[in-house]
Amino acid sequence: MTRIGVISDTHGSPASISAAVRAAGEVDGWFHLGDCASDAKRLRELTGLPVFSVLGNCDGYSVPDAVEDSFLSGEKGPASERVVTVERARIFLTHGHHYDVDMGPWTLSYRAEELNASAALYGHTHRAFLSAYGKVLILNPGSPSRPRGLSKPGFAILEVNGSDVNARLITL
Repeated sequence: MTRIGVISDTHGSPASISAAVRAAGEVDGWFHLGDCASDAKRLRELTGLPVFSVLGNCDGYSVPDAVEDSFLSGEKGPASERVVTVERARIFLTHGHHYDVDMGPWTLSYRAEELNASAALYGHTHRAFLSAYGKVLILNPGSPSRPRGLSKPGFAILEVNGSDVNARLITL
């Protein structure tokens, strides 16, 4: 089984990143879902683990739109969306602002299905969310530094076992 920390919308808060790392325990790597994607470098330095990130609406748009990676296989620069293969599962990473996630996860889930992904991970709303739409697990870890609505500061743990993907939300 592969355990991955999932974090988003850190907005340059080293304290919230450190709190998430401590609360995560032993993980095999991290996904950073944007809005201060440069925090992914801080996360990598702090943990020494692989970190895959995507750009958010506050990060700029000067890189290619999509890349595909295998987890633990070496890193590429951030893109606005990417598919990462973990064990036998395809995980779709995006910040979510291009998929109208403020209105709900439907467009995002359709895109994940098009990509043959088992899970779609997004941020942007700063509100934690975990559900399934059809065969796609939909996860927003919330924000460890600037939660909105009724969400509390937090992140998530993604567990992949072969092609099975599960997640749980962690409150800081």
